[in-house]
Amino acid sequence: MCDMFALMPHAEVRRIERRIPPKNTMSKPRFGDQRLALPNISAPERLLFKAMGIVDPAHYLHSRYFLRALSRWGDMRPRAILDAGCGRGDYSFYLAGRFRHAHVHGVDLDEARVDRNRRMAERLGLENVTFETADLVSARFSTPFDLIISIDVLEHITQQEQALRNLAGHLTPQGRVFYHIPTARAKPVPFSRALQGFHRWAEEEHVAEDRTAADFVDAMVRAGYEVTRADRTFGYCTGELATSLFNLPYENTHKNRVLQAMLAPFCRMLALADQLELERTRYAVAVEARLASPAKTS
Repeated sequence: MCDMFALMPHAEVRRIERRIPPKNTMSKPRFGDQRLALPNISAPERLLFKAMGIVDPAHYLHSRYFLRALSRWGDMRPRAILDAGCGRGDYSFYLAGRFRHAHVHGVDLDEARVDRNRRMAERLGLENVTFETADLVSARFSTPFDLIISIDVLEHITQQEQALRNLAGHLTPQGRVFYHIPTARAKPVPFSRALQGFHRWAEEEHVAEDRTAADFVDAMVRAGYEVTRADRTFGYCTGELATSLFNLPYENTHKNRVLQAMLAPFCRMLALADQLELERTRYAVAVEARLASPAKTS
């Protein structure tokens, strides 16, 4: 059979190739887009996501603070990225779509989530993202990373400083990290009495020593990082209030999903207000860092 491209001038071939859509379905990534490919997503959930993106105010705020950091690192061209504690893979999939020439590696202790993420990567046709079951305290990777992120994961690790040190050992000399973690608190979250089920889960899962923001920064310095920025996040009357309101219908039932959809617009306004950083009482911290120079670690 005749090859039609062989009969065309090279310039015309290049114009046609540019018009051929890529196999990858995430050509213009939006944070959380892969959720639209879930087989069990309902039509109302799909519509709500298209209107608001990530609806859960905690996940939304995490993503916004991370994307702010990315915008500050405008010249970053990472070749290897580690999503340390990838969970359902929101950050792994987003970064794989945003940095097409980078390899993104997501790790998590939950084998079921890792398997689901692998299947999702296949469904989306993403060839630059992989997933692995690994423990951040002891994991070993063959390739160093230009960017390591860990968002609300380190509070789940008893040997937190060892995990920080291990991650630092897998960072390239010019690499960057973004870590987000809840901090020690002087008072309970809003509506704490109505959130007993959620609190029981948090108490069972948040096994690391409670740290203030300053304590966590100090731990990072001891682990070999140079902290370049630390922003307090989740104000009590904005981000935390939004998170508590959204979690009042905590159990995963159809009725509660409807209630959360109704609460979502008001919770989004509170989350937007959180980013204005008007409150002094804040109970989480977002940290940007790189490797400390040998002179600073000696």
